[in-house]
Amino acid sequence: MKIGIFGGTFNPVHNGHVRLAENFKEKLNLDKLLIIPTAVPPHKEAENIASGEDRLKMCELAFENIGEVSDIEISRGGRSYTVETLESLKEIYTDAEFYFLVGSDMLLCFRRWYRYEDILSMCTLCATDRDNEKTCRDADSELFEKIIFCDFPKTVVSSSEVREKLAKKEDISCLVPPKVEKYIKEKGLYNVCI
Repeated sequence: MKIGIFGGTFNPVHNGHVRLAENFKEKLNLDKLLIIPTAVPPHKEAENIASGEDRLKMCELAFENIGEVSDIEISRGGRSYTVETLESLKEIYTDAEFYFLVGSDMLLCFRRWYRYEDILSMCTLCATDRDNEKTCRDADSELFEKIIFCDFPKTVVSSSEVREKLAKKEDISCLVPPKVEKYIKEKGLYNVCI
C-alpha cells in the first residue's frame, strides 16, 4: 500500500493545501493520503494558533473527499517530530510504503530536522515547487538523489495571508474552502467577529 503523509500546522487549512494534496495523490497514485496537523510545529513559532481540535476539524472539512485526517501528533502532544510520527505509522501500517510530502523550501533545511537520516530510511521524500529544484540539487546533491520532484500549478496563498485578511475583516472566500470559512466564522477563530 502506498501512503502519502501530508503534515503541517494548517492554521488555517487553505485552498493551496487542498490542491497540493489532490495533485500529490493523483501524481503518486497513492492508495491512501494521511493529513496530519501538528501539535506544536518544530520549525516555526506558533503564533495565533488555533487549538488542535479546531485545526483537526477544519482539515476534516477541507479534505473530506481527498484523504483521512489523523490526530496522531495532536494526541501525542508536544513538539511534532516527523520521525516519531513515521515510527508510529510504521507500527500501524506494517506493509506500507510511505511518501512524505513537502514544499521544496523545507528541503533546504532538511538536514537540520530531528533524526533526518532516520526519516529518509522510512519514507520517500516528495517535493513540489520545481523553481527550487536546482537550488536543492546544487546545495545538497546527495539528498537530491532521494527526492521525487513533482511539478504542479502554483496556488499562491498562505495561512498567514488568510489570518491577516481575517484580522482586517477582508474577504477570504477565494482562499479557503467554503466549509472552512463557515467554521472559522462560527467559532470566532483568529479573532473573527460575526
